[in-house]
Amino acid sequence: MRDELRTILVANVPSVNGEVWEPSAAGPDMPKPSLVLREGSQDTGEAYSNFTSMYEVWPFVKRTTFKQVDAISKEVVSALHQKRFDVAGVPHYAEYIGTASEDTVDEDWDALTRGLRFQIYSLAWLLHQPIEPDPVSALQAWSTKRFPMMQLDPLLWSPSDTTPALYWRIDSTTKVEPMNWGAWVTMQLNGHVITPDASIRRHYVDRIVRQLAIDHVTRMSDHSKMRFLEVSADDGYDPFRDGQIKLTVKFGVLREPEVYPFLKHAYFDSERGGEVHVE
Repeated sequence: MRDELRTILVANVPSVNGEVWEPSAAGPDMPKPSLVLREGSQDTGEAYSNFTSMYEVWPFVKRTTFKQVDAISKEVVSALHQKRFDVAGVPHYAEYIGTASEDTVDEDWDALTRGLRFQIYSLAWLLHQPIEPDPVSALQAWSTKRFPMMQLDPLLWSPSDTTPALYWRIDSTTKVEPMNWGAWVTMQLNGHVITPDASIRRHYVDRIVRQLAIDHVTRMSDHSKMRFLEVSADDGYDPFRDGQIKLTVKFGVLREPEVYPFLKHAYFDSERGGEVHVE
Protein backbone atom coordinates (compact mmCIF):
# COMPACT_ATOMS: atom_id res chain seq x y z
CA MET A 1 0.00 0.00 0.00
CA ARG A 2 2.67 2.50 1.04
CA ASP A 3 4.77 1.76 -2.06
CA GLU A 4 1.76 2.17 -4.35
CA LEU A 5 0.80 5.52 -2.79
CA ARG A 6 4.40 6.73 -3.04
CA THR A 7 4.49 5.78 -6.74
CA ILE A 8 1.28 7.76 -7.37
CA LEU A 9 2.61 10.83 -5.56
CA VAL A 10 5.98 10.73 -7.36
CA ALA A 11 4.22 10.53 -10.73
CA ASN A 12 1.55 13.17 -10.07
CA VAL A 13 3.09 15.82 -7.79
CA PRO A 14 5.78 17.39 -10.01
CA SER A 15 6.54 20.23 -7.58
CA VAL A 16 8.47 17.90 -5.23
CA ASN A 17 10.65 16.28 -7.94
CA GLY A 18 10.16 12.78 -6.57
CA GLU A 19 11.04 13.71 -2.97
CA VAL A 20 8.51 11.51 -1.12
CA TRP A 21 9.87 10.33 2.24
CA GLU A 22 8.88 7.93 5.01
CA PRO A 23 8.80 9.38 8.55
CA SER A 24 11.75 7.23 9.63
CA ALA A 25 13.98 8.74 6.93
CA ALA A 26 12.66 12.32 6.90
CA GLY A 27 14.45 15.08 8.76
CA PRO A 28 15.70 18.67 8.62
CA ASP A 29 18.27 17.84 5.95
CA MET A 30 15.85 16.45 3.36
CA PRO A 31 15.38 18.60 0.21
CA LYS A 32 12.49 21.05 0.13
CA PRO A 33 9.85 21.02 -1.18
CA SER A 34 9.15 17.40 -0.28
CA LEU A 35 6.39 15.12 0.98
CA VAL A 36 6.31 12.88 4.05
CA LEU A 37 3.88 9.93 3.80
CA ARG A 38 2.58 8.61 7.13
CA GLU A 39 0.34 5.62 7.77
CA GLY A 40 -2.35 6.19 10.39
CA SER A 41 -4.91 3.90 12.00
CA GLN A 42 -6.40 0.88 10.28
CA ASP A 43 -9.97 -0.34 10.67
CA THR A 44 -10.41 -4.07 10.04
CA GLY A 45 -14.03 -3.43 9.06
CA GLU A 46 -15.99 -6.32 7.58
CA ALA A 47 -14.58 -9.54 6.21
CA TYR A 48 -15.81 -8.76 2.68
CA SER A 49 -14.14 -5.34 2.57
CA ASN A 50 -10.89 -6.35 4.34
CA PHE A 51 -10.02 -2.99 5.90
CA THR A 52 -9.80 0.77 5.56
CA SER A 53 -6.62 2.68 6.31
CA MET A 54 -5.81 6.27 7.12
CA TYR A 55 -2.81 7.92 5.48
CA GLU A 56 -1.45 11.43 5.93
CA VAL A 57 0.64 13.38 3.44
CA TRP A 58 2.67 16.32 4.80
CA PRO A 59 4.11 18.81 2.27
CA PHE A 60 7.25 20.54 3.60
CA VAL A 61 8.54 23.77 2.00
CA LYS A 62 11.16 26.33 2.98
CA ARG A 63 10.11 29.07 5.39
CA THR A 64 8.84 31.49 2.77
CA THR A 65 5.06 31.56 2.32
CA PHE A 66 2.21 29.15 2.94
CA LYS A 67 1.12 29.76 -0.66
CA GLN A 68 3.72 27.14 -1.60
CA VAL A 69 2.10 24.69 0.84
CA ASP A 70 -1.29 25.51 -0.71
CA ALA A 71 -0.05 24.83 -4.24
CA ILE A 72 1.57 21.49 -3.39
CA SER A 73 -1.47 20.47 -1.33
CA LYS A 74 -3.69 20.96 -4.38
CA GLU A 75 -1.39 18.70 -6.40
CA VAL A 76 -1.50 16.02 -3.70
CA VAL A 77 -5.29 16.09 -3.45
CA SER A 78 -5.60 15.97 -7.23
CA ALA A 79 -3.24 12.96 -7.33
CA LEU A 80 -5.08 10.85 -4.73
CA HIS A 81 -8.66 12.05 -4.25
CA GLN A 82 -11.28 9.70 -5.79
CA LYS A 83 -8.61 7.52 -7.37
CA ARG A 84 -8.76 3.76 -7.73
CA PHE A 85 -5.60 1.66 -7.71
CA ASP A 86 -4.67 -2.00 -7.19
CA VAL A 87 -2.46 -3.46 -4.46
CA ALA A 88 -1.46 -7.10 -5.09
CA GLY A 89 -4.45 -7.44 -7.41
CA VAL A 90 -6.97 -6.07 -4.89
CA PRO A 91 -8.73 -2.80 -5.84
CA HIS A 92 -8.48 0.17 -3.46
CA TYR A 93 -10.03 3.62 -3.45
CA ALA A 94 -8.60 6.85 -1.97
CA GLU A 95 -10.68 9.74 -0.67
CA TYR A 96 -9.48 13.08 0.72
CA ILE A 97 -11.18 13.74 4.08
CA GLY A 98 -9.57 17.00 5.20
CA THR A 99 -6.50 18.39 6.89
CA ALA A 100 -4.63 16.73 9.73
CA SER A 101 -3.42 20.05 11.14
CA GLU A 102 -3.55 23.79 10.76
CA ASP A 103 -0.75 25.71 9.06
CA THR A 104 2.38 24.75 10.96
CA VAL A 105 5.84 26.29 11.28
CA ASP A 106 8.27 23.47 12.07
CA GLU A 107 11.11 25.16 13.94
CA ASP A 108 13.26 22.02 14.11
CA TRP A 109 13.10 21.38 10.37
CA ASP A 110 13.01 25.12 9.46
CA ALA A 111 9.98 24.46 7.25
CA LEU A 112 6.31 25.20 6.68
CA THR A 113 3.85 22.32 6.52
CA ARG A 114 0.24 21.14 6.83
CA GLY A 115 -1.10 17.58 7.06
CA LEU A 116 -3.54 16.15 4.50
CA ARG A 117 -5.64 13.12 5.44
CA PHE A 118 -6.79 10.36 3.08
CA GLN A 119 -9.06 7.40 3.75
CA ILE A 120 -8.04 4.29 1.77
CA TYR A 121 -10.78 1.71 1.24
CA SER A 122 -10.10 -1.91 0.35
CA LEU A 123 -12.69 -2.97 -2.23
CA ALA A 124 -12.02 -6.70 -2.12
CA TRP A 125 -15.77 -7.35 -2.49
CA LEU A 126 -15.52 -6.28 -6.13
CA LEU A 127 -13.58 -9.50 -6.86
CA HIS A 128 -16.67 -11.71 -6.92
CA GLN A 129 -16.25 -15.36 -7.97
CA PRO A 130 -19.61 -16.58 -9.32
CA ILE A 131 -21.08 -20.02 -8.57
CA GLU A 132 -23.83 -20.80 -11.06
CA PRO A 133 -26.63 -20.05 -10.82
CA ASP A 134 -25.21 -16.85 -9.33
CA PRO A 135 -27.47 -14.20 -7.73
CA VAL A 136 -24.90 -11.42 -8.21
CA SER A 137 -24.60 -12.20 -11.92
CA ALA A 138 -28.40 -12.25 -12.16
CA LEU A 139 -28.63 -8.79 -10.59
CA GLN A 140 -25.86 -7.49 -12.83
CA ALA A 141 -27.87 -8.66 -15.85
CA TRP A 142 -31.03 -7.08 -14.40
CA SER A 143 -29.15 -3.81 -13.78
CA THR A 144 -27.79 -3.79 -17.35
CA LYS A 145 -31.33 -4.05 -18.67
CA ARG A 146 -32.95 -1.53 -16.31
CA PHE A 147 -30.10 0.97 -15.77
CA PRO A 148 -27.80 0.86 -18.83
CA MET A 149 -26.72 4.45 -18.13
CA MET A 150 -24.86 3.40 -14.95
CA GLN A 151 -21.37 1.93 -14.55
CA LEU A 152 -21.96 -1.77 -13.94
CA ASP A 153 -18.63 -3.52 -14.59
CA PRO A 154 -16.31 -3.43 -11.54
CA LEU A 155 -13.27 -4.03 -13.75
CA LEU A 156 -13.94 -0.82 -15.68
CA TRP A 157 -15.12 1.33 -12.79
CA SER A 158 -13.78 4.88 -12.62
CA PRO A 159 -14.79 6.35 -9.24
CA SER A 160 -14.09 9.93 -10.34
CA ASP A 161 -16.53 9.57 -13.23
CA THR A 162 -19.74 11.56 -12.81
CA THR A 163 -21.68 8.57 -14.16
CA PRO A 164 -22.96 6.68 -11.08
CA ALA A 165 -21.92 3.09 -10.48
CA LEU A 166 -24.06 0.18 -9.23
CA TYR A 167 -22.46 -2.98 -7.83
CA TRP A 168 -23.96 -5.94 -5.98
CA ARG A 169 -22.45 -8.32 -3.45
CA ILE A 170 -23.68 -11.21 -1.29
CA ASP A 171 -24.07 -10.18 2.34
CA SER A 172 -25.39 -13.40 3.89
CA THR A 173 -27.37 -16.60 3.36
CA THR A 174 -30.35 -16.38 5.70
CA LYS A 175 -32.24 -19.61 4.95
CA VAL A 176 -31.88 -22.92 3.11
CA GLU A 177 -34.89 -25.23 2.51
CA PRO A 178 -33.87 -28.72 1.31
CA MET A 179 -36.16 -30.30 -1.31
CA ASN A 180 -36.10 -33.65 -3.10
CA TRP A 181 -34.90 -31.87 -6.27
CA GLY A 182 -32.36 -29.57 -4.57
CA ALA A 183 -32.98 -26.57 -2.29
CA TRP A 184 -34.51 -23.14 -1.99
CA VAL A 185 -31.91 -20.57 -0.96
CA THR A 186 -32.71 -17.21 0.61
CA MET A 187 -29.95 -14.58 0.58
CA GLN A 188 -29.43 -10.95 1.40
CA LEU A 189 -27.57 -8.95 -1.23
CA ASN A 190 -26.31 -5.41 -0.85
CA GLY A 191 -26.29 -2.83 -3.62
CA HIS A 192 -23.58 -0.16 -3.68
CA VAL A 193 -24.47 3.05 -5.51
CA ILE A 194 -21.30 5.11 -5.95
CA THR A 195 -20.96 8.63 -7.29
CA PRO A 196 -19.23 11.79 -5.99
CA ASP A 197 -22.50 13.75 -6.05
CA ALA A 198 -24.70 12.88 -3.05
CA SER A 199 -27.89 14.19 -4.68
CA ILE A 200 -27.37 11.99 -7.77
CA ARG A 201 -26.58 9.01 -5.52
CA ARG A 202 -29.81 9.52 -3.56
CA HIS A 203 -31.80 9.84 -6.79
CA TYR A 204 -30.51 6.55 -8.18
CA VAL A 205 -30.93 4.67 -4.91
CA ASP A 206 -34.62 5.63 -4.96
CA ARG A 207 -35.03 4.65 -8.62
CA ILE A 208 -33.37 1.26 -8.14
CA VAL A 209 -35.46 0.41 -5.07
CA ARG A 210 -38.68 1.27 -6.88
CA GLN A 211 -37.74 -0.78 -9.93
CA LEU A 212 -36.90 -3.79 -7.76
CA ALA A 213 -40.28 -3.47 -6.05
CA ILE A 214 -42.10 -3.27 -9.40
CA ASP A 215 -40.26 -6.15 -11.11
CA HIS A 216 -40.13 -8.44 -8.02
CA VAL A 217 -38.43 -11.18 -10.09
CA THR A 218 -35.60 -11.73 -12.58
CA ARG A 219 -34.08 -14.67 -14.46
CA MET A 220 -30.84 -16.41 -13.52
CA SER A 221 -28.28 -17.90 -15.92
CA ASP A 222 -30.11 -21.27 -15.95
CA HIS A 223 -33.37 -19.42 -16.81
CA SER A 224 -34.87 -20.13 -13.40
CA LYS A 225 -36.54 -17.32 -11.46
CA MET A 226 -34.96 -15.34 -8.65
CA ARG A 227 -37.61 -13.58 -6.61
CA PHE A 228 -37.17 -10.26 -4.80
CA LEU A 229 -38.78 -10.87 -1.41
CA GLU A 230 -37.89 -7.65 0.39
CA VAL A 231 -36.01 -4.45 -0.44
CA SER A 232 -34.97 -1.47 1.68
CA ALA A 233 -32.50 1.41 1.39
CA ASP A 234 -30.68 3.94 3.53
CA ASP A 235 -28.58 6.55 1.75
CA GLY A 236 -26.71 7.19 5.00
CA TYR A 237 -24.85 3.89 4.71
CA ASP A 238 -21.24 3.95 3.53
CA PRO A 239 -21.34 3.25 -0.25
CA PHE A 240 -17.88 1.64 -0.16
CA ARG A 241 -18.34 -0.74 2.77
CA ASP A 242 -22.04 -1.18 3.62
CA GLY A 243 -23.96 -0.43 0.45
CA GLN A 244 -27.20 1.54 0.60
CA ILE A 245 -29.61 -1.09 -0.78
CA LYS A 246 -30.57 -4.27 1.09
CA LEU A 247 -32.30 -6.90 -1.05
CA THR A 248 -33.60 -10.30 0.06
CA VAL A 249 -33.85 -12.83 -2.78
CA LYS A 250 -34.99 -16.44 -3.10
CA PHE A 251 -33.94 -18.90 -5.80
CA GLY A 252 -33.63 -22.63 -6.38
CA VAL A 253 -30.53 -24.77 -6.87
CA LEU A 254 -30.76 -28.28 -8.37
CA ARG A 255 -29.03 -31.43 -7.23
CA GLU A 256 -26.20 -32.72 -9.37
CA PRO A 257 -27.61 -35.48 -11.62
CA GLU A 258 -26.59 -38.99 -10.62
CA VAL A 259 -24.28 -40.78 -13.05
CA TYR A 260 -25.04 -44.38 -14.06
CA PRO A 261 -22.78 -46.77 -16.03
CA PHE A 262 -23.27 -46.83 -19.78
CA LEU A 263 -25.18 -49.78 -21.26
CA LYS A 264 -22.65 -51.60 -23.44
CA HIS A 265 -24.35 -54.89 -24.40
CA ALA A 266 -27.95 -56.04 -24.44
CA TYR A 267 -29.07 -59.61 -25.17
CA PHE A 268 -32.69 -60.47 -25.75
CA ASP A 269 -34.07 -63.96 -25.15
CA SER A 270 -37.71 -64.34 -26.13
CA GLU A 271 -38.17 -67.43 -23.96
CA ARG A 272 -36.88 -65.85 -20.73
CA GLY A 273 -38.33 -62.42 -21.42
CA GLY A 274 -35.06 -60.60 -22.04
CA GLU A 275 -31.65 -60.32 -20.41
CA VAL A 276 -29.28 -57.34 -20.00
CA HIS A 277 -25.52 -57.68 -19.58
CA VAL A 278 -23.40 -54.66 -18.65
CA GLU A 279 -19.59 -54.74 -18.84
